[in-house]
Amino acid sequence: MISELPHFQIQPVLSDLYHTKDLLDFSGPSSPPLNNAQLVQASPSLFSSASSIAAAAGRRAAAVASAAASPSSQHSARVNTSLSPDRSGGAEVIQGKEVRCVEGYGPNMYVGGSDGVIEWWVCDGQASAGQNNGWILRNQHTLFPRRPVSKMYILPKIAKILIISDGTLHALALPNLEPISSSLVPPLRGVVSMALDDDELEWSGPGTEDKTAEMTVVIVRRKGLGVYRLGNRMNSVKELPLPSAPTHLALFQTYLCAAIHSPETDNTLYSIIDLSDASLTEVLPVTQIDPSVAEFVPNPNVVVIPGESEFLVTSFTGSTTMGVFLNGQGDPVRGTMEWDAHPLSIAVESGYIIALLRNNTVVIHSLADLDKPAQTIALETSFPAIALSYSPYGVSVRDLLRDERMAMTSITLLGGKLAPSETIGTKILASDPGASEGVDENQESSSPVTSPVGEEPPSGSGLTPPSSPHRKPIVTPQRGSSLGAPLPGPFSTAIAETLVIGPDGIQSLLPTQNILRLEALCAERHMEEAIALVDDERRRGRRGEVDVDKATHQATLRLMHLYLASHLFHEAMFDKAGDYFIRGKADPRLLVRCYRNHRGKVIGSAEEVDVYEGLKEILTTMPDVEEIVLTSIKRNYSPHVQPNSATAPETTVLRAALEDEARNMLTECLRKTRTSRRKGGGARGIDSRKIDIVVDTTLAKLLADKGTTNELLALLAQPNDCILTELEPFLTQRPYVLATVMRQQGRMDRVLELLREIAESPVPDPLCEDPVYELAQQLDSVKDPETFTKYILWLIGKSPSKGLEILMTQNPKTGIKLDDADLISSIRQVNEEAANRYLEHVVVLKRSPKKELHRELLDCLLNEAGSLAEDDGVKYHLEELETEYKLESEPRPFIVFLAYVAPDTPIKRVRLKLLLFLQGSPFYDLEAAAKRLEGMPLLKPELAVVYGRLGKHRQALHLLAREIGDSLSAQAYCTQGGEIIPPRVARIVGERVTGLQGWTTLGEVGRRRKDVDEETMRGLVKELLGVYMRDGKEYSRQAAWLLNAQSVHLDVLEVLDQMPDEWSVDVVSTFMKRSLRRGLHDRASWSVLKAIAAGQNLEVSEQHLDKIAQIPPIIKFAPAQSLPSPDEGSIPEKEWQSYDEKGGMLGLTSEQGDGEGRGEKVKVDGEDLDGGSSKEVGSLGLGEDERRNVL
Repeated sequence: MISELPHFQIQPVLSDLYHTKDLLDFSGPSSPPLNNAQLVQASPSLFSSASSIAAAAGRRAAAVASAAASPSSQHSARVNTSLSPDRSGGAEVIQGKEVRCVEGYGPNMYVGGSDGVIEWWVCDGQASAGQNNGWILRNQHTLFPRRPVSKMYILPKIAKILIISDGTLHALALPNLEPISSSLVPPLRGVVSMALDDDELEWSGPGTEDKTAEMTVVIVRRKGLGVYRLGNRMNSVKELPLPSAPTHLALFQTYLCAAIHSPETDNTLYSIIDLSDASLTEVLPVTQIDPSVAEFVPNPNVVVIPGESEFLVTSFTGSTTMGVFLNGQGDPVRGTMEWDAHPLSIAVESGYIIALLRNNTVVIHSLADLDKPAQTIALETSFPAIALSYSPYGVSVRDLLRDERMAMTSITLLGGKLAPSETIGTKILASDPGASEGVDENQESSSPVTSPVGEEPPSGSGLTPPSSPHRKPIVTPQRGSSLGAPLPGPFSTAIAETLVIGPDGIQSLLPTQNILRLEALCAERHMEEAIALVDDERRRGRRGEVDVDKATHQATLRLMHLYLASHLFHEAMFDKAGDYFIRGKADPRLLVRCYRNHRGKVIGSAEEVDVYEGLKEILTTMPDVEEIVLTSIKRNYSPHVQPNSATAPETTVLRAALEDEARNMLTECLRKTRTSRRKGGGARGIDSRKIDIVVDTTLAKLLADKGTTNELLALLAQPNDCILTELEPFLTQRPYVLATVMRQQGRMDRVLELLREIAESPVPDPLCEDPVYELAQQLDSVKDPETFTKYILWLIGKSPSKGLEILMTQNPKTGIKLDDADLISSIRQVNEEAANRYLEHVVVLKRSPKKELHRELLDCLLNEAGSLAEDDGVKYHLEELETEYKLESEPRPFIVFLAYVAPDTPIKRVRLKLLLFLQGSPFYDLEAAAKRLEGMPLLKPELAVVYGRLGKHRQALHLLAREIGDSLSAQAYCTQGGEIIPPRVARIVGERVTGLQGWTTLGEVGRRRKDVDEETMRGLVKELLGVYMRDGKEYSRQAAWLLNAQSVHLDVLEVLDQMPDEWSVDVVSTFMKRSLRRGLHDRASWSVLKAIAAGQNLEVSEQHLDKIAQIPPIIKFAPAQSLPSPDEGSIPEKEWQSYDEKGGMLGLTSEQGDGEGRGEKVKVDGEDLDGGSSKEVGSLGLGEDERRNVL
């Protein structure tokens, strides 16, 4: 039962301190290591657990607020050096050294030895967690003379420690045992013991030492008591005489209970001393038998019950020892208690009385129940305990039990009952409730998933609770066990108030932790109490009411959450289990592995995961969900349902409900885990990717299985790590969701197939309102031509507009390359109208140069126009349009008239398209087109366009000018060389009628602007004029307009010859006037230009002569040679022999000097003349004519 759970656990602190070891034993050092580098200065880690110590001090403050401490139990332990032979131990001690007393506070522990050495140990897990359970020796202080240390008293409030050795009181500084000057605290001799006022023992933790504080110290000497005030100095307050020196004493308020030897009776009595009036009252003897017949001398024990203003003393009765509670007046209160053996030492902690008996056992009584022990701990024979040491401040010791459970280990996820197998019996039961109908439940199951021996619940009556499973015993650390050996891995501490002292080791009594209580509660299936325990521990952590640091408590709480969650899961309490799995941040694979139908192959058969050692047993024996459900039903309902608990209708419904609850729990856990991990939480490492895959894939399976499609679609729309092959079988009944998954995986062929199935299914899918539209959207991302063609044809059959929209919006550079002719042929087999529309797109917008497509489009347009024109209403409408056009006062091209005036009807659009196509397309058969149009009398403009392109100008102009009456188009025909619809007119039409923009530019793409030569233009104008002048005066107005507009290209005489006789001269009078005026203007203009040119020629001649005159003369003798006779009117023949146009005359030559005419040498008749000579050219005997020629 839970009441049997021990209240305290004993754990080793320091072991084998002074024992020798074999030289070949390498398990550890024979003596504790000393950190010489830190003998004086303490490490910063000394106060690393300040928060935990302060919390422990606060927790104990309420219990000891007004209590007095016993020096024998709360401050030191009196050493009985005469140990009995059965507890002396057999180990060899180094030079007889032993532990005599121990005191500590926080992470500091001080050990007084029999050689007068004080050792300062620090619990520092980071320094050496593998040796001495995390304790490291920081300093040693040797007392002089080297006598055994009797007692130690710690005063952390004023940072001092008082030590009694060989009757001398020594004072050292905390924490590093530095000596204190004797002028401040002088050594006192003749000291037996001392006591402290518990009201002054408050300490808020490391760093709160007060140098100005003082404490009351009561020192017991051989002849009396001395009251002192101890701060920076020790000052005496008063002295009280006593008949004999007390050996053991305790103090609260002004009452002192002391064991004083009475010389009169030769016995030791407990006495109450009131310090306020110095009165003494004898109460009770230490032993009630004659000391001479006793086998041993009973030692006194005096302790104060904190918060109760009571003393507890012991009195040996011969066979047992009696405990008596006394008040301040010495009156018995509360009752008595009894021990089988005499206590060597007593401590009071948290409402429990802890006694170390002579038979090497620790007996613990509760103050609430003194009749029987609450717990008895038998110590090992190798650890002969000599005393208890109680620290009101608490000592941080390594928590080996917690560290052992917090150590990490690995387990195989699919090991044990969860190992993969081909046949799972429980899955058969889950899928087919009647599969095992009639099977005896006591018969051995053939399923490979079976419960281990001892864990299958027996079939009970149902009226009493099921029997509890075998409870795992709480392990107490023993010498040589894993708890006593150095533990790798985590290092945590706990606050121990009571220490058990041995000659060469120290152990601690730790209150049983909640993690051990949780194990016991879960083992007995007290799940509600276990839940309350874990919740209370979590609340205590939030309030800061814990004795450990925050990180350690959080790690421990996580272990407790996971441990509780695992047991709740095993008990089929799935909803509650899910909450604690989430709080414990469980690896989701630990849960998913238990769901055989959903885990699939995302967890490998040999995949391992790291877990706490405390969880290993429950996790390795965890069955799957189906077995858990069946076991729970059998435990609670068998044999009360028929025919058996597996196939009964009631249990079948219950089993389905429990399995659904389990799936819901897993869904919620995975949902929250995924949210946390997407925000950056959760474990990160080598398995991070695996965890994400397991979470996303399993969650998607569960959502698909349950039908939560909106959340499933949202999950799949986000970045995820789902495995498609695992998820697809769960989505067979939800094709749209499966299509979404396939789309994310890039399986567009499968997506299109699923969407087509949805569209063709007679049952609509509520998730996909318009599967045709969805398929159309997905076609945009298809790159395979065959697949695209397959589904675009299907789409055109279902929705021609959507299919054509996809085809027409294809990017010509990045889109799918398809053969347009073949595609149009395939579309025509599905939908004729859609094929024609796409044909228009290919020819008009894509500008396909294939002649067959142009011919096909022309046939389609002609067929459509012909079929429309067969209607009498359409025919009448077209005739009215022709008549109305001829009556217009302001002329405009017929195609513009059609675009602006005609109503928006199919025949209008077809004719506009046909006109623009006939004019713009260069790839159709003109003769065939003309032949077809000749049989359509209502399409005269179209025929005129074809005639124009064929070069049949007379026919084309006749149609335009006389049949249609389109004088502007006829004139444009002449100026454009046979083109009826120029680009400017086409753009006007496109701006007026929507949807024709592509048609209007059909003739502009790749088209070169050709210039019509003057002769061609003149001929076409003459041809058009002939058309107008051919028959009477009917078209005289049009002819006059043409003459006025194109007079530049017409000759007056030719016009007069061609003009009919009956025409009035007024028709051509304007043309004649303009022509004559233009002729006169041209003649005058050319005369002016000729005069200007003559003047410019004279000006240029003068400039030329000026340049020639600037050329310097050169005289040289020309060689004898015959020159050709000069022309008539040039230089006289007599001068020709000596003339050279560029070189000079009369044989003058010049040799240039500096290029500026200076220093020239001139030769005349072979004689050299300097340029600066006084001879002049005129003095050479030349005549006037010769000199002029020279100049």
